[in-house]
Amino acid sequence: MRKVTFSFLLIFMFLSGCARLTLMTSSDITTNFAQARESENFNLAWYYLNNIKESNAEYEHITNQRDALSKQTEAFEDTSISHAQKLASAGRWQEAFETLAAAQQKWRNSEKLNAAEQGLRTRETLLFNRLRTNLLVDEARWLTAEQNTLTEIGTLEREDALALTAALNERKSALIITLNELGESFAKSEDWVRTRDLLSASRALSGNAEIPASLATAQRHLANEQNRHKRVQEKQIQNKALSLLDNYETSLSLADLLNAREYISQNNRSGQLDQHAARLEAICQKRFNQGLNDGDALYTQGRYQEALQAWQNIRDIYPGDAELDKKMERATRVISNLKALSS
Repeated sequence: MRKVTFSFLLIFMFLSGCARLTLMTSSDITTNFAQARESENFNLAWYYLNNIKESNAEYEHITNQRDALSKQTEAFEDTSISHAQKLASAGRWQEAFETLAAAQQKWRNSEKLNAAEQGLRTRETLLFNRLRTNLLVDEARWLTAEQNTLTEIGTLEREDALALTAALNERKSALIITLNELGESFAKSEDWVRTRDLLSASRALSGNAEIPASLATAQRHLANEQNRHKRVQEKQIQNKALSLLDNYETSLSLADLLNAREYISQNNRSGQLDQHAARLEAICQKRFNQGLNDGDALYTQGRYQEALQAWQNIRDIYPGDAELDKKMERATRVISNLKALSS
């Protein structure tokens, strides 16, 4: 059995080598190379260009396209990265990473795409830590405010009271460690507001009178006039984004939703509105799915024109969505057929 398997592998390797040799000397390489470029399959295009034999009649024609292929590859990378970053700025993280993954499938050797993915991962982690900060600081303030209650519970002899006291003390210790670690992390990135909030909450919860060095640094920076002016500007942008989101949730107007998305996307290049973008994306998904469901219900009832209208109303939320396009095409076709039958 082993001899048969080994023989099979030798035959497979031989045939693979012959196929590759045939590929590199085939007169069809010009067509294959052009098709690879047209489909933006840069793995294949660069393979053809780098491995064509000098003996091939098309050698000079193919290799003379090296500069053109380099420019096309670079443009592809830049376009893919820009699109992914715009999606991330709109809070559409899954689509952003899917865009980069699809691009990396077409060009696996791209350092730019790999660096862009790492950059988005870092940015996503930063957003996660910002959101976590809000929860952790609120929890720490609650535990600090309820310290007297916790102390009183600890005086009881009940088993459940003792268990609760032990659990809360354990959580308190773990929370202090997390607050300190996260606060120091934000200090390294010079996010002084979150550094102050986290380390102040930790200090209050632990009852430590000593002011940590990073907290003192944060307080000093926040007292600086120039930094204060910058924070005012950032706060204005934050308030504007919040106001636009609140306006939509009051009006439920699609125009207000798209207006909020445009503002957040344009003002979120550095990630300062990522939290609002996350909220925006949740709203967009809810509105889009509701529109899909409304259209499906109308279509099932035979109200095809109303179903089509319901779907058309949400197409600007996610332009080019394949599922929605198919639904609209189907409804349009049914409406057209019904009109033909009635005429």
